[in-house]
Amino acid sequence: MMLSDIKCYSDVVFQVHADQVRSIRNVVELTNMKFSEGQSSAIMHVDGPMMVVAGPGSGKTATICRRIQYLIESAGVSPADILVISFTRAAALEMESRFKGLTKGCDYPVRFGTFHSIFFWIIKTAYNLGNSCVITEDEKRKMIDKIMSSMHLTYDNKEDVISSVISQIGIVKCDMIDVNHYYSKDLPEETFRILYSRLAEDMQRIGKIDFDDMMVMCYDLLVKRKDILEQCRRLFKYIMVDEFQDSNRIQYEIFKLLTGPLNNAFVVGDDDQSVYGFRGAKPEIMQRFKTDFPNTKVVFLGENYRCDRLITKASSGVIAGNKKRFDKKLISVSSEDGTVKIVKAKDIQEENNMLLENIREHYKMGIPYECQAVIYRTNIQPRRLVYKLNQYNIPYTINDTMPNIFDHFAVRNVLDYMRIAMGDNSRATFLRILNKPSRYIARDYLYEDPVDYDKLRWRMRDKDYAVENLDKFMSDMKLIKKMRPYPALNFIRKSVGYDDYLVKYAEERQLDASEFEDILDEFSTMIIDMTSFGQMFEFIDEYSKLLAIQQEKSKTKKGVQLLTMHSSKGLEYDCVYIIDAIDGVTPYKKAKSQSEIEEERRMFYVAMTRARHELYIYTPKLVAGKPKDISPFVVAATKALLDCEE
Repeated sequence: MMLSDIKCYSDVVFQVHADQVRSIRNVVELTNMKFSEGQSSAIMHVDGPMMVVAGPGSGKTATICRRIQYLIESAGVSPADILVISFTRAAALEMESRFKGLTKGCDYPVRFGTFHSIFFWIIKTAYNLGNSCVITEDEKRKMIDKIMSSMHLTYDNKEDVISSVISQIGIVKCDMIDVNHYYSKDLPEETFRILYSRLAEDMQRIGKIDFDDMMVMCYDLLVKRKDILEQCRRLFKYIMVDEFQDSNRIQYEIFKLLTGPLNNAFVVGDDDQSVYGFRGAKPEIMQRFKTDFPNTKVVFLGENYRCDRLITKASSGVIAGNKKRFDKKLISVSSEDGTVKIVKAKDIQEENNMLLENIREHYKMGIPYECQAVIYRTNIQPRRLVYKLNQYNIPYTINDTMPNIFDHFAVRNVLDYMRIAMGDNSRATFLRILNKPSRYIARDYLYEDPVDYDKLRWRMRDKDYAVENLDKFMSDMKLIKKMRPYPALNFIRKSVGYDDYLVKYAEERQLDASEFEDILDEFSTMIIDMTSFGQMFEFIDEYSKLLAIQQEKSKTKKGVQLLTMHSSKGLEYDCVYIIDAIDGVTPYKKAKSQSEIEEERRMFYVAMTRARHELYIYTPKLVAGKPKDISPFVVAATKALLDCEE
């Protein structure tokens, strides 16, 4: 079916529904509904560009649905001419469901979808493509792994590097960057460019595309084929985009092509909630919209129907620190003050104990576990908390995939040292840490399994430095055997030199060694009170089993919700607990530039505004025995609360 055929079909559909519209109702009775002035302006806007800047809890979904209804039932717009775009399939389905619930009895053929689904529909129709042409994530990872192997690129953290490469390839495509002008953060420049080109060639050879290719192909098609562009414009005369602040450059360029020349472009977003920079999202696109679409009407939805007054005040005080944003004033509609508390803890262990007690107290007060959420900056933070929740028999759901820390190569290497100290002489274990750090002991010297150290020493008798290193290694193993897990970890990191090895490993591969340091610091907090290696390995087995079970249970969404700041966007809870609100975590230590710091501030703002009535922010003074400063975002929130009292 060609695009023109679809247009003819939609015209017929509209004729049927136009009669229904006139017979059901002629106008949306706005006077009988409670809408703010901003919402009413947005709902009754018909032609021309409009940007709705909608703060947290400002009723933007209701506004969008009412506006669709108004276009059809009051302005006489064909429902088949309306396209509504959300950023996730779940959001698109929810929007469609809300709209259908609003217009019961009227099966209006309004099209709801994501950017990807709409763009893929266009190229699929134009090129007669099938769904089988879309590459799976697993297939793409295997292709990249194969290319890296052929290029002799070796990484202990290979899976993490592959994930980063996929993300960066997406940035190149979404930002419409010439790959020759892109500088990779994980690979040497030329290495990344070769990998990028080879992946493109391999995917083309097998006839596969990914989600980013959908956008690139759609843009190229609409630019080169004016006839198809005109058909699309006739098909979608009114285009609405939700969460507009999350748009990347190529999405925005396609959007501009589709909306011209009528420019019936209606976008809803909040630049203060743009938190997907790693996907190419650019909040400044909202600023550009007014320039690219002359005579744009701008409406602010500043009433917060979600958060109580103190939460609104504190969060507004935080986000005010950003400079590149629309100046807006948010006002809580709630009659209640609500609760905002900054909770200081000695360390992570005390933080977890205080948090769990708080959760249980709220549950006893009648607040269901499902209405409470623990929010954190990165998905490695709640590992110890997860174990404590199991100990307390508190049900919980992990909304993000939480990697098992014991599967990370840095922890695996340390555990191998401990296993050898406990008596594991297997050749495989010894080979994994043989030269981490380098001891100049060649693999070829290891014949037996298990390893016979006397024979190994004899074979290397003409290499004094290697024998000396082996003797030092065996001496270290004897010392480690007598230690508890926590001091043994520190001994391996400092005295054996594993931390120095990680720094050198990272430098050679252009990686950030601090990430590996964070993993080992997190590991150290989990074993700090353990008295034996046996207890530690028993804990590891139990923890790994619990994590696997919980990942399966997470589909039920029951219990306390555990989620990252990124994943919390769009959700709301009666009680929210933000953990580890310290400098280096939020803002994250990698954030250096002003734009990066501003995105970190937006993430914290998003986390705060998930709370309806109670917000608790925890600030441990020590992490892995190291003193930490309170997050500057917490300082700003505290100041805003103090200003309220004056």
